[in-house]
Amino acid sequence: MMGQEFNYFLDIIPPDMYSRTKATICRYIAIFEPEEYTLGEVLYVDDYHFLLFLSSAPITRINNVEYRVKKGDMLVIQPWEGIYGVPGKNKEYGKFLHIAVKKDFFMEIASELACEGEFTFKRIKGQYSNDLLNLIGEFQQEIMNYGQSYPKMLHSLSTQIVFQLIRDLHAEQESSREETDCKNPYISKAIMFMQEHYQANISINDICNSIYLSPYHFKRIFKGYTGRTPHQYLMNIRLEKAKELLVGNRRSIEDIARECGFVNAGHFAVAFKRDTKLSPSEYRKINAKK
Repeated sequence: MMGQEFNYFLDIIPPDMYSRTKATICRYIAIFEPEEYTLGEVLYVDDYHFLLFLSSAPITRINNVEYRVKKGDMLVIQPWEGIYGVPGKNKEYGKFLHIAVKKDFFMEIASELACEGEFTFKRIKGQYSNDLLNLIGEFQQEIMNYGQSYPKMLHSLSTQIVFQLIRDLHAEQESSREETDCKNPYISKAIMFMQEHYQANISINDICNSIYLSPYHFKRIFKGYTGRTPHQYLMNIRLEKAKELLVGNRRSIEDIARECGFVNAGHFAVAFKRDTKLSPSEYRKINAKK
């Protein structure tokens, strides 16, 4: 049965879907294993919610920003943000985990990581670790074997899971790490926004709206701090991610282009060759040999 702390979840999940969802719940967190996605409807959640994608998944939109997720990815939905699963041609998607964390419990833990400052996520999309999956398995095993008989154990496991969720999402991005630590908070936030949303068709206005600066002022100070225009900087993030994917897996050039935020494979190929003097397929072939 649904724990009292998460009763509101029944209001946003169709009853027939919840009846087929495995749920492991204590007073602090709930872990759901749904058999399908809710698509074509905006859902608003209370508390903090984390989605761990174990296989293929639909495009997911959070506050009107689209995320193309894959196996190994994780998203966080913060209290009262809207999440929308975009219907697509594929009618069957793989498994995923849905972790709900009580808002007060989450903030209590997050405040320690924020060192008495205000906690904010560096990004809302990241990759989950094996450490997190192991902790989830221990939590499920504890509930299965002992139920709610040992509250301190459940509190300990819940705390460890929340810490690991935050750590996984706060793992440092490889590119532009030193510039993310820029002393100008506007530039830091702009870079974080680009790193988080590089897959989407974002514009200068989108970035400026997130940091409350005019486009003219933003472009001027951004180039002064980084030596590049915002467009050049965003393009570099996309190209560096594309290089990783070209070497790291055998997905098609078109799929990689789409995942890295390029309009199409042709646009990607032109930008890539301008940067590396190689076509994407040539780059993949050379680095595969290495």
